[in-house]
Amino acid sequence: PFTSNMMKGVSRLSTRLIDMEKPTAINEVCKRLGMTSRTIRYYEQLGLLRTIRDSRTAPRRLDEENIERLQKIRFLRKLGLALDEIAQVIDSDTKAREMIFNKTAELKAEIASLADRIGLLEEVLDAAEKGGNIYAVEQTVGLPSDTDELLRVGAAVTSLLLECRYEELRQYLSTELRSMPDSFFASCWESHLKPCGYFVAVGEQSISGHTVINRLVFEKRGVIVKTDVYGKIAATLLLQYYNLK
Repeated sequence: PFTSNMMKGVSRLSTRLIDMEKPTAINEVCKRLGMTSRTIRYYEQLGLLRTIRDSRTAPRRLDEENIERLQKIRFLRKLGLALDEIAQVIDSDTKAREMIFNKTAELKAEIASLADRIGLLEEVLDAAEKGGNIYAVEQTVGLPSDTDELLRVGAAVTSLLLECRYEELRQYLSTELRSMPDSFFASCWESHLKPCGYFVAVGEQSISGHTVINRLVFEKRGVIVKTDVYGKIAATLLLQYYNLK
């Protein structure tokens, strides 16, 4: 049988469990997460989370589910996702991973573009130091010497992705991309290529620095496949839509 002390212990435990289930005041959440109440109200206006209010004059509170959503929003913002992008992925970890993958590819493409620009600036500075015509540098800036190989790798990556031949695709991918499971590439295909309708043709192929650009024509829209190629390895892979008209 329960003793008096045991009954008191059960009562205290029940009280603590009830307290844990109680919504937390906004000001306490702000202190815990280092955010402002104005930010939380703005997220609520966007429909990203929902606060609890017992009456029109009562202070707003958050339950544990919405506090967890707020933590996810804060983290995704740190990763560089815009609020409209977060709204698309907040309820799906799979979609969040895809969005993060795309963001990573975009940043790497930006880094590659900046590297090319820095190289050009250094050539201009070198010409200036030698007393040459800095505008003449533009005529000497050409494509990498292994352009044909870059185009071949970019075309192979695009073709294998289009044909869902993921195992063969891996031979061209960087270590980071090879670590992604086949299900990830399949998900990208389902999410980004399948909605475009049936495949029509491979369009124009071009190159900018180390970035190979392949255009694919589908029934409903076009898809640009951007691949940053170094040697025979695709370091990044980025898909973008374009209007066929």
